[in-house]
Amino acid sequence: MTLEEKIKGLPECPGVYIMKDNGGNIIYVGKSKCLKNRVSQYFHKNSSHTPKVISMVQAIYDFEYIMTDTEWEALVLECNLIKKHKPYYNILLKDSKAYPYIKLTLDEPYPRLVLARKVEKDGGRYFGPYSGGIVRDTLETLRKTFKLRTCRKVFPRDIGKTRPCLNHHIGLCVAPCTGKISQEEYRAITDEIVDFLEGRHTELISRLEKKMYELSDAMLFESAAAVRDKINHLKGISEKQKITNIGGGDKDVVAIVSGPGIANAQVFSFRGGKLLGREELWLSGVNYEDEAQIAANFMAQFYISCEYIPKEILINIKPNDFDSIVKWLSDKRGSAVNLHVPERGNGRQTMEMAVKNGQKAVHDYHESASNDRARNVLAADELRKALEIPTALNRIEAYDISTTAGENSVGSMAVFEGGELARSEYRHFKIKTIQGVNDYGSLDEVLSRRFARYKNGDASFSKLPDLILADGGIAQAGVIDGAVRKMGLNVPVYGMVKDSHHRTRALLSLDGEIIPVSNEAFRLISMIQEEVHRIAIGYHRKLRGKALVHSVLEDIPGIGAKRRAALMKHFKSIKAVSVASVDELEKVPGISRSAAEEIYAHFRKNDNKVSKENEGV
Repeated sequence: MTLEEKIKGLPECPGVYIMKDNGGNIIYVGKSKCLKNRVSQYFHKNSSHTPKVISMVQAIYDFEYIMTDTEWEALVLECNLIKKHKPYYNILLKDSKAYPYIKLTLDEPYPRLVLARKVEKDGGRYFGPYSGGIVRDTLETLRKTFKLRTCRKVFPRDIGKTRPCLNHHIGLCVAPCTGKISQEEYRAITDEIVDFLEGRHTELISRLEKKMYELSDAMLFESAAAVRDKINHLKGISEKQKITNIGGGDKDVVAIVSGPGIANAQVFSFRGGKLLGREELWLSGVNYEDEAQIAANFMAQFYISCEYIPKEILINIKPNDFDSIVKWLSDKRGSAVNLHVPERGNGRQTMEMAVKNGQKAVHDYHESASNDRARNVLAADELRKALEIPTALNRIEAYDISTTAGENSVGSMAVFEGGELARSEYRHFKIKTIQGVNDYGSLDEVLSRRFARYKNGDASFSKLPDLILADGGIAQAGVIDGAVRKMGLNVPVYGMVKDSHHRTRALLSLDGEIIPVSNEAFRLISMIQEEVHRIAIGYHRKLRGKALVHSVLEDIPGIGAKRRAALMKHFKSIKAVSVASVDELEKVPGISRSAAEEIYAHFRKNDNKVSKENEGV
C-alpha cells in the first residue's frame, strides 16, 4: 500500500502518528485531534513548511498510527513514545544534570532517608529535586534530627541478631535493630519528615513546640531539650530554603528560554512557599519551532516522570494544547491544577528571576559551544594541512569494532561534523555475516553496508565523509580503504593507534608512515578515537546484557518478557536475582508467589551455570 493510499484510509479521530524512514527507524512522533487532516498536511506542497518539516517529509518511507478516545490521551501517548524512541525530528528533553531527590524508602518496615538521582516506581516517596548544596545539608540535618536508621539491615529478620551500631551509641539512630521501637512509633517519626519535606514547616514546628512545653510542664526536661534541639534544626533548614516570598502552598515556576538550536528550561520548586530546589534542563531539536510548541513539549515530557504535581504551576509562555495539558496534569495529580502565566505580584517577580537564569544559561551555552567549535574547526584545518587533503574536513567518520570472544560483535560509527561531535549522526551495526573474532572481516562488512546504503539513497546515510579514521593501525585502515574503493568512492583513510596505556599515540597512513600533526590536531584525533571506542563498547555491553538476560531468565518456565523486565528493573543484575529470597522476589510487581518460587528453585538447580554466566556482571 502506498503512502497516498494509507493517508486516504486514515480515520478522522484523535490519535498519534509515527513516521518511519526506509530502514524502519522512527524519525518523528506527533499527535492530532484529527489524524487524517494532520498527516495529510505533511504531504501537501506548502510554502509555509519549515526546512525541518521539508527534510523530515523527504525521509518518510512509511507511517503508523494509534487511535485514542481524546486529544489529551493522544498527548500522553505521544509523550511516552517520544521518551522511548527519541525520534530525530522531535523536540527532545535532554537528560538534566540529575539534580538529586531525597527518598524515603516507604517499602520497608523501618524506612530510611537516602539520596536518589532519579525517581523510580519502587514504593519509595521522593522529594525534590534539590540543588546539590541544599540536598546534602538537608539530608544530613534530617538524619541527625529524626535519627532514622542508615544501615541496610532487613527487618524484621535482623532484629536482635547483632548489637546496635555506633550511630545508636552516639545518639544518631533510634536503633530498630534492638526491637525497642515499634513500627508504629517509627512511622510517626517518618510522618513528621513527610510533613517537613512537603513544606508544612510551620505546622510541624508548632506541634513540636506544644510537645516541648508539655514535656517541660511534666518536668521531663531531658526529653523537652531533645524536642527543642529538633525544632532548632528544622528552623535552620527552613531558613536556608526560604529565599523568596511567593505565597503559601505548593508551586512550580517554569521558565523556558530558547536560542538557536537549543532551549533551556528552569524549574523552581516551591513547597509551602519555600524554594526547595531548582532543576535546569535542555531541549534539542527546537529549530523552526515556536515557543508555545516548545513549552507544550517540555510540559508533557517533564511532568510525565514527576512523582508529585503541585497545585499551581506558573509558566512564562502559554503552551500549545493548553486545555489538554491542564486536564492531563489534573488527572495525574488527582485534583485541579492551575497552570497560568503570572502577570503581577510576587509570582511575576519570581518568574523574572527564573527567566534571567534561563537567559544566562543559554548565553553561556552558546558562548562555550562557539569557543569549542571554533577551536575544533581550527584543529580540523591543521589536520587537513598535515594530511595534504585539498578540501575542508567538514565531516570526519571514525569506526571501531567491539566483541567478546566473537559474541555479539558490533561496529560503531562516530561522526565529527561542523566543529563538534554530531551525536545524532552516530550509527551502530550488528555484525551479521562474520563468525568468531574477526575485526578485519567485521570492518569490511560495516563499511560495505554503510556505503551501500549511501548508494541506495538511504536518508540516514546520505552524507559522505571527507576523512575516515579507523580505531587501529595500518591493517584496519587498509580494510576500510579497500571497502571504500570497492564502492567506487575516494575518501582518505587513516588509522589511529594507541600506546600500552590505551592512549592515542599516533596517526598512521596506509604505507605505515607516522603523520606529524600539531598539538591541536592531535587533541582532535584523541577526542574522536575515545568517542568511537566509547560508543562501540557501550553498544556492545547493551547487547551483551540483553543476551545475558535471555540466556538465564528465558529458561525459567512462566517468566515472559514483562516479568523479565520487571526483575531487571528491580534487582539491576542477574546476580542479584539469583541470590534473592522467595519473599524478596515476590515484592517485584507482576511476580506471584508461585513465580517467585519457580525463579528461586531454578537458580538453586543451576548455581554453577549462573555463577559462570554472571562473571563480570
